[in-house]
Amino acid sequence: MTSKKQTNPVGRSFALGGGQKIVVILLGVALLVIFVSSLTYRMNHPGNKVEFQQQKESSSSGMSQEAMGESMKEIRKLMDLMRDNPEDMKVQLELANAFMMIRAYDRAQTFFEKVVENEHANINALMGLGMCYYQAEKFDKAAEAFDKILLVDPDDSMAHFNTGIIKKYYLHKHEEAEEHFKKIIENPKSSEDMRSHAEEELKKEAHED
Repeated sequence: MTSKKQTNPVGRSFALGGGQKIVVILLGVALLVIFVSSLTYRMNHPGNKVEFQQQKESSSSGMSQEAMGESMKEIRKLMDLMRDNPEDMKVQLELANAFMMIRAYDRAQTFFEKVVENEHANINALMGLGMCYYQAEKFDKAAEAFDKILLVDPDDSMAHFNTGIIKKYYLHKHEEAEEHFKKIIENPKSSEDMRSHAEEELKKEAHED
């Protein structure tokens, strides 16, 4: 499977400040890069632990010590806010995204789960939760999270693609996977890049080990 970078991910709306919105947008790009490159590595190296190779042009790749320090500073700030407002889902979501940025997927998962528990239709939290489950190799749960997004927004191309990939290569539900890719192609709202990825997947056969 060839690694592809999605340059036009589906937009996500967060109630964040200007600087934080930029971080979230970059996170959205990085997540799909991680997702596709991780899948490629897993398909080519079955049984081996994935080592992420993010695209150099992604602003979140190769995080420097300075950037890591800033991220940890932001996490500490958010943790203080959470202690004062434990039921503030905005803070919980920001914490989840902050942990995703430093690839602390288990910590991120905890906060995404808290948000989803309180806001069942929160697409941003469901997308992040699906990514965390994928990293933990909980593929059934990952597909379930992406499928829940489609109950909220049936036209979400990123959710269709992610759940299609998992169902094709990991759950071996090939007919369901094909339906997801077809819906991306048929959807006039899908970006050209996403449509191209879906068309490529329809041409490929999944080889079961």
